[in-house]
Parts: sequence; structure tokens; C-alpha cells
Amino acid sequence: MRSMTGYGKGLGRDENFEVSVEIKSVNNRFLDFNIRLPKELSHEEMAIRDFIKTKVLRGKVNVFVNVRENPQSENGLFVNWQALKKNFNHLLAIRDTLGIKDEVRLEHLLSFPEVFNPDLEEIAQEKLHPLVFAALGQAMDEFMRMREAEGENILRDVRNRLQKVAQITREIETLAPVNLQNEFDRLYKNVLQLIGEKKLDRDRLEQEIAIISDRVDITEELVRMKSHLDLFEKTLQTDGEVGKRLNFILQEMNREANTMNSKTTMLEIAHRVIKIKEEVEKLREQIQNVE
Repeated sequence: MRSMTGYGKGLGRDENFEVSVEIKSVNNRFLDFNIRLPKELSHEEMAIRDFIKTKVLRGKVNVFVNVRENPQSENGLFVNWQALKKNFNHLLAIRDTLGIKDEVRLEHLLSFPEVFNPDLEEIAQEKLHPLVFAALGQAMDEFMRMREAEGENILRDVRNRLQKVAQITREIETLAPVNLQNEFDRLYKNVLQLIGEKKLDRDRLEQEIAIISDRVDITEELVRMKSHLDLFEKTLQTDGEVGKRLNFILQEMNREANTMNSKTTMLEIAHRVIKIKEEVEKLREQIQNVE
């Protein structure tokens, strides 16, 4: 079991560049992406999506990629020779057009900030691609470890709550026959008080009361509740996308609890059904965060 909440960060660097990748995710019904890249690396978006899809099944995933010059580089400033030549030619053209006699000097060229900024678009494919995916791999490893660790915490809490629901269900199962007999006796007594025993067709009365009493029989609901609990546990042991299946099972469990609550007239059962509904609601809150 994995949580849909996670965070991971990775770093890829060579002698000139440093690429950082951050991955964050939160709950979502489907797999949704928000990938922010420098414009020079926009062509990497589909490859990043495809890589994440091999690891993640559900959640809103945010990916942030940043590139900068390696601060530990021994090469000093990075000279963008293409920008330098372009600016030099522009200055020559301006000088000739305006008839200026002064020469183009070094200080003129150094006034352009892009001279010392790398042309990322030119070198992205050759040098930055491996750095991006080295950083992405590191970030994904940390991201998945966090999701799995959070998933283990959720799993422990879920199993504890399942045990509580199973125990309460067993208690209700013990009380159910008493509830049925009590309802039969109550109805029988009320009828006797209304019309008097001497004027009563006892066989017909018992038949009618039995039909009415059957309406408060929760045996079927208890059987289905235990079946849902078994299915829930089996689903917990499967791999892949289990969150949606678990949520559906919890809806069915809640439906059985509501039916039992509407049928019972016994306070001891009604109070236990309320506890089941409370635990099912807490389970649903947890499962909302499961992939």
C-alpha cells in the first residue's frame, strides 16, 4: 500500500551545470501532472511524464526542474561565445550605420549579461538531458520511499480499525437473536393488550407477528458485513491501485450499518452500529490518501 502524498528531491551535476528536480504529490482521483521546466528544456516534458507513469498510478504530481551553473565549477565563468559574437556583430552594424569612428572594445561586450549565461537550448540535448534524468531518478527514489513509508503507517491504522469493526460485528451477532425475540414478544404483548386473548386467533397472530419480526432480522446484514471485512483485508494484500476498490467496499459497509440501524430496536445494538459507522468514516478518511 502506498500513500498518494510524497516528496522527493534530486540533484544531477557535471563540471559546468547543476540540475535540481523536486517532486511533490497530493490526493487526486486520477493521475494528474504539473511539470515546470525552463523553456530550454520544454522538450523533456513528455519523457518526464512517461518516466513518472511507470512509478505512480494516482495523485496530483508536481515536478519542478531548475538549471544553474555549477557553483563548484573550476572553469570559472561560462562564456556564451555565440551570444558574444552576435553582440559584437550588432555593435559593428550600429557603428557603421551611425557613422561612429570609435572601435568596438571589450568593455562594450562585457556590458551584455547574456555573455556569461550559457545557451541552454543549444546544449540541452547533449549535456543537460542526462543530468535531468539523474536528478529525476534520485527525486523519484526519495519520493517513492516517502509514499511507501506513509502507506505503511496508514496500513497499520486501517488494520487496527478493521479489527474494531470485526469485534463490534461479532458482538452484534451475539445480540441479534435476542433483538429478534424481544421484538416478537413486544409485538405479541401489544396485540394481546389491544384485543384480548380470548378473541384472538393465535395462529394467525403469530404468523403476522413473525412477518413483522422478520423485518428486524439483521442476519443478512451481518453476513454481508463479515464478507466485506474479508474482501477488504484481501484487497489490502494486493498490489497496484487499491484505493478506489477499498473506498467502494467501505461504501457497502456503511450501507449495511445503516440498514442494521434502521431495523434494530435494541439500544445495545444501535450503540454498536454507531461505533461501526464512526470507524468506517475514519477508514474512509484514511483510504482517501491511498493510491
